[in-house]
Amino acid sequence: MIGRLRGKVLEKTPPFFILDVSGVGFIVQIPLSSFDRIEENQEIVLYTKCLFKEEEAYVYGFLSQNELDTFICLISVPGVGPKSALNLLSSFSPDEITRAIESENIELLSSVTKVGKKLASKIILELKGKLSLAEKPTPFKEAVNALCKLGLPRAEAIERLKGLPDNLSIEEYVRQALRK
Repeated sequence: MIGRLRGKVLEKTPPFFILDVSGVGFIVQIPLSSFDRIEENQEIVLYTKCLFKEEEAYVYGFLSQNELDTFICLISVPGVGPKSALNLLSSFSPDEITRAIESENIELLSSVTKVGKKLASKIILELKGKLSLAEKPTPFKEAVNALCKLGLPRAEAIERLKGLPDNLSIEEYVRQALRK
């Protein structure tokens, strides 16, 4: 399947846009919340899920892996289709959806078009305790925590780490921050 696409946005018509990838135009559907962050002629990378329905293939795109993971979890619930999952992601961030599920907030989930109270209850029943959608700690975040444990105030730890290359290990981040 298609797991990721990198290309240039040719046309934008919510909820679809055309992404030119090496001369091939993919029609991609994304959450409406992502449309404001994408401009025509912009080069972007999308995490994608390709679904087949009858004789057509549909490509759903997301700006983060976390959004894609949430989409996949949502469509795994019987009765939740891609449109309902996209409507949820258009209204709420993946973390807000996870919190709503974990706190059994039926009202919040059912406030979205195509998601009634019955479907919201089903989503909660199926996914509560199964979502691990929190972002994985990055070496930068772990280095901040390590510096704090060494006694630096959080603001100072972040300030010392700013400007360092993104590809460093936790140990290298800490080493270089302590030299400053």
